[in-house]
Amino acid sequence: MNPSEDATHDMDLVEVFQAAGATAELEAMGVSAVLDANGIPNVLSGSSSMPNLPFSVMAPQEVEAQALAVIEEAEQAGPEAAEEGERAFEASIG
Repeated sequence: MNPSEDATHDMDLVEVFQAAGATAELEAMGVSAVLDANGIPNVLSGSSSMPNLPFSVMAPQEVEAQALAVIEEAEQAGPEAAEEGERAFEASIG
């Protein structure tokens, strides 16, 4: 196989979100959950025991644009949309 035809690079992870500070872990967890809810595979990295280091969320390169669009849409919708979605989910299972 020709190296330029190697499809594994489409699966390389790229950073789609990064946060630092007191709320970084919660923000990254929220972003990861939004991506999960939209069927976008992702990896959350960071350490609670090392709060001076940032948290990041990475996704496969092949879905980077989709992941960034979903994150932007969620940020624009704000926390009220998240609460509404959570209520709708709870009503659907309860």
